[in-house]
Amino acid sequence: MKIALFHPWLKSKGGAERLVLEFLKNTKHDVDVYTWVYDKAKTFSEFEKFNIKVIAPRIAKLLARSYILRSLFFPLALLSKIPLEKYDAFFISTAGIAEFITFRNYKVGKTFAYVHTPLRAAQKEDIEWNLKYRFKNPLIKLFYLFAVQIYKILEKSAWKRINVAFFNSNLSLERAKKHNLIENKKVYVVYGPLNVEKFEKLKTKRENYFLCVSRFSKSKRQDILLDAWKKFVEKYPNYKLVLAGSLEKATYLEELKKKAAETKNVEIKINASEKEILELYVNCLAVVFVPFMEDMGLIPFEAMACGKPLIAVNKGGYVELVKEYYNENTIWIKEGEDLAENIYKALRQFLKANLKPQKTIIKDLVAKNFVKKIDTFFEHG
Repeated sequence: MKIALFHPWLKSKGGAERLVLEFLKNTKHDVDVYTWVYDKAKTFSEFEKFNIKVIAPRIAKLLARSYILRSLFFPLALLSKIPLEKYDAFFISTAGIAEFITFRNYKVGKTFAYVHTPLRAAQKEDIEWNLKYRFKNPLIKLFYLFAVQIYKILEKSAWKRINVAFFNSNLSLERAKKHNLIENKKVYVVYGPLNVEKFEKLKTKRENYFLCVSRFSKSKRQDILLDAWKKFVEKYPNYKLVLAGSLEKATYLEELKKKAAETKNVEIKINASEKEILELYVNCLAVVFVPFMEDMGLIPFEAMACGKPLIAVNKGGYVELVKEYYNENTIWIKEGEDLAENIYKALRQFLKANLKPQKTIIKDLVAKNFVKKIDTFFEHG
């Protein structure tokens, strides 16, 4: 089949971009990728091997970096035309906003969506979190709340044009149900994709550092992890914390650097290569994962594939699978108001626990199996 895939922005090395890349690498179909933003320097270099078509002016790159200004992508969606008559199916990769592309681009009966999550900014828990932690200016708060109400109306209308929706977790599916988006649709939870080949033959070691791999973004909460670390390292000065990930917002990174300078034994690795990240996994003592209500999150499963202990927040799309396959090798951090204190307690608990993790790979997450499922749905609807 010939498929048009739309993903709004290829601008970082996040989970959504990783999913698109693994799909392109493993699908048996002929795929063209359409996007508003393609930042070659900041996303995966492997995208250069595929047919990427940018359908927005350069200013879109600036809008994509701003949490608030992304709302301006709606008029851009109305102007974006994809020649769908040339394709057998239309595949949308969305975490919110991308579905607006259907207002001008719709393949009758053959419009599919992979839903990383319905727009997080419009979810009740995220609205409360954003108002408390992200937005301080009263006028910006009012604009945000107004934009959310407009978005919900547009969201419902756009979703009427989606025929089949794949969700990356039951958490994302529940979010869609709460917004009444999935009526009269075929819906499936399809976990993944995890690139396991790079982990299979690794011989791991255990050095004295904890590893946190995530994009540098407010919702990933590296700042709160550093607050916990400051207390932990005073009591246990022989340990080190490594923060590694791609740069999402420079101002937040500066905040992290300032916090890191106020404590000790912290290393920040920005835009580390795949090889460097793999080396960090191989040698770490444990992997720490603390984002706010992560939709799915592949980092815990990469830790499992390396046979590393996991220290993770107990709310997110990944939790049910980790509890099923890796619970005895996981220290759970209680989500709540005093998260820094809860992280500190979990780190101390880890030192006292005698975890003996084994390499664990969940077959349903393997990239080839994930893509095979998606390919089958394209063929049979």
